[in-house]
This record gives sequence, structure tokens and C-alpha cells, in this order.
Amino acid sequence: MSETVEKFILVAAEISIVLIACMFALGGIQSQDAAVQAAHKSAVNEERRLFTSLEITEQVTYTGAEVLQSIRQMKALDANIRVVNQYFYRSDDIESIDVSGVDLNRTYTVSYIRDSQGKVQTIVFT
Repeated sequence: MSETVEKFILVAAEISIVLIACMFALGGIQSQDAAVQAAHKSAVNEERRLFTSLEITEQVTYTGAEVLQSIRQMKALDANIRVVNQYFYRSDDIESIDVSGVDLNRTYTVSYIRDSQGKVQTIVFT
């Protein structure tokens, strides 16, 4: 084989290797771009779900001890509390409140009565 043919084959092989390497690099960049786009779309959907679903969907329960603690913190909560049919008002003296109607062995479900601005006015334990 002549020397020129050998050089031509080596140059053609080098060019082929460079082209194949460039194609693999381009494919890797496209894959990374697709992964970033998928992650971004997922994050946007997650945020949309987070901000549109502010309502509590599951029923929250409190123990009798937690209800008593809530009554003790009425002034800090700035809300009235109703336990079944017994009312406790935030203006009452906490030391003189009769809490004998609260059953410590029971679990209570909670709901909230809010005013027009969304501020909690009464916490209802049933």
C-alpha cells in the first residue's frame, strides 16, 4: 500500500471517530435537556397542586388532654372553644373554668368557625 493511501485511511478514521464522539455528546446534551424539562414540569405541577389545595381533606382528631391544653391556651389562640355542647370563651378566667365535661379518654374531631377574613373565631371539638 502506498503511503498516501495509508494516511488517507488514518485521516478518515480520525474524522469518523471525532464525528461519532460529537454525535454522542449531542445525544447526551439532548437527554440532559429533556430531564431538566421533565423536572421543571414536575415542580410546576407540584406547586400548582400545593397552592390550589389549601383545604384540609382529612379529619383531624385530638385527645382529651390536647383539648384541655387548647382550653388553657385560649387567650393565645384568640378563639372561643366549644367542646360538644360546653362553651369556653376567650374572655373567661382560665383558672376558674370548669373543664369536668372534657373526657380525657375520648378523642375529639375538630372543626373551625371563621369570620369573613378567615380568622378563627371558634374551635369546635365534637
